[in-house]
Amino acid sequence: MKTFAKTFAKTFAKTFAAALVAAAAPAPLTAQADPVTVATRPAPALASAGPWLNGPETTLAAQRGKVVVLLFWTRDCINCKHNLGYWNDWAKKYSGADVAVLSVHAPETRSERAPAATARFAREHGLRFPILVDNDAHVWNAYGVQSWPTEVLIDRQGRVREEYAGELNWEGSGEYKTVARRIEALRAEK
Repeated sequence: MKTFAKTFAKTFAKTFAAALVAAAAPAPLTAQADPVTVATRPAPALASAGPWLNGPETTLAAQRGKVVVLLFWTRDCINCKHNLGYWNDWAKKYSGADVAVLSVHAPETRSERAPAATARFAREHGLRFPILVDNDAHVWNAYGVQSWPTEVLIDRQGRVREEYAGELNWEGSGEYKTVARRIEALRAEK
């Protein structure tokens, strides 16, 4: 019986130790835009001390009745740069329609804080959507954003419905298609 107990104890200890090591291992890092589970909630105001660039100042109240695609980005982020084409496509497609594409430039580094440099970046990259400069991170914090880039989908009633964090086509994932389908689904809601 002692031999069985010793063998069982050793086997259990090895198995348990391996399980602990596996559980403690960090998840692989990806930049793919994964949906973030969010509780439907009223969308926080776009309240920041920063200026609006690339379009007139606006509010979410002014967008009521439209689906809002709210983009959080910063100009030196490579994953954000990879998403620019999708964001521009949506801004062009929905121009004058029932979808507003708005963005919040939330700088990660000190060098990204200059509004003039962000305006120049917008011109050089042909950005078609308004940009709120959020140097004080008020809007970033109000939405609980944790990474660049992040897309937040807001329904016609002004409620946050979905968030996507990361690159929209990481390694050919095609996540931009999922986001586009969700925009259309929110448009279909009355």
